[in-house]
Amino acid sequence: FLYGSVLLFSLHGATILAVGKYGDERDMEQITDRGTASERAALFWRWTMG
Repeated sequence: FLYGSVLLFSLHGATILAVGKYGDERDMEQITDRGTASERAALFWRWTMG
C-alpha cells in the first residue's frame, strides 16, 4: 500500500511539473485552490484519463 501511494504521489508531482513547464497555469491554480484531497485526486484522474 505504501509503495503504491508513493508511486502515485510521485507521478502526480511529475504531472504537475510537466504541465507547469508547458504553461498551463490556470489548471495549476485550480489544483492548488481545491480544498480536499479527493477533489485534487479527481482533477488529477481527469488529467490522466482525458
